[in-house]
Amino acid sequence: MDLRSLWPRRILTLVCGLVWSTACGDDDGAGGGTTGGTTASSTTASSTSSTTTGAGGEGIGGAGGTGGDGAGNGAPSRLTAAVDEALVELAWSSPDPSSGNTVVRVVRSLNAPPTGPDDPNVTVVYEGEAEAATEPTSALLPDMPDAPRTYHYAAYGCTPARTCETTGSSTTLTLTLTEALVGGGYNVIWRHASADVCSDNLSLGTVATTTTPDWWKSCESNCAVATARQLNATGVMEATAIGQDLASLGVPFGRVLSSEFCRNVQTAELMNLGPTIEESLEITYFVYDEANRCTNTQTLLALPPSPGQNVALIGHAGFVCPVLESLAWGEAAIYKPDGSGGSELITRVLWDGWMSLP
Repeated sequence: MDLRSLWPRRILTLVCGLVWSTACGDDDGAGGGTTGGTTASSTTASSTSSTTTGAGGEGIGGAGGTGGDGAGNGAPSRLTAAVDEALVELAWSSPDPSSGNTVVRVVRSLNAPPTGPDDPNVTVVYEGEAEAATEPTSALLPDMPDAPRTYHYAAYGCTPARTCETTGSSTTLTLTLTEALVGGGYNVIWRHASADVCSDNLSLGTVATTTTPDWWKSCESNCAVATARQLNATGVMEATAIGQDLASLGVPFGRVLSSEFCRNVQTAELMNLGPTIEESLEITYFVYDEANRCTNTQTLLALPPSPGQNVALIGHAGFVCPVLESLAWGEAAIYKPDGSGGSELITRVLWDGWMSLP
């Protein structure tokens, strides 16, 4: 038995101050008399965060020293960041109100810690008196081998007049590609699945010149009379597998756009992503505006999806267009709209690569 538990608290406090010094802290503030910060780390199923806190203040019985992160400097403590579906969830312990810092400012920076609460290069995620906040994962980009991304969060204690201390509490977070897609905000464009049954009869002309209306929409697979190329058995398997894998990962789609060619519409149907399939003139091969198909497709890829959702597009190769011209059957390219009329290529994924994503 620890005899200290039987002594009156005043005697214990006095003895701790005279004899045990730093060894007599409370259970949740052990070592409060020490100086220097501590680092803790936590790992979710797929994202990783680490937390670093400022120097703990000196004190009797662990005062101001929980986890080595005291409120003596008016800083928040125990900042954590974790991904939960479409949100980054942030939590912290508020500063000791006796410090005068009753407001917490949480900021975020990419690939380097913030230099302080007023760093002009950070994003202010939250400012107020609560002990938790969230932001959508769509505000972040995933960590990729060719584009490493670590987000640094820091929480600072501030006065109501917004004068802030500079020690703070900090943590880091990396977002996986799967977490990013589950959170929404991406446009994913596929080339239709494998299709080598029959061929496109381009001699029938464009929509402006043809005498055989909608020949490109035909799903006829008897090549003696077929007017357009169709999926083969492998293509049916590929499209079905893509949809099943995306459903297993929990990737949400708010819209599905498809070329009007039957092989594209059938690819979208077999993927079964949820929304009603919208046939799009802009991504349809040959018959509408082939000269501008690349530009029109890139315009669609730059449009932000609805919050928490992604957009699927089922198009073609067969044109001069960066990245899209070289997609294999069933391969996808993932783009993130940049909010300025463009989009950023995140990566490419083969039809059987979805379950291997980080």
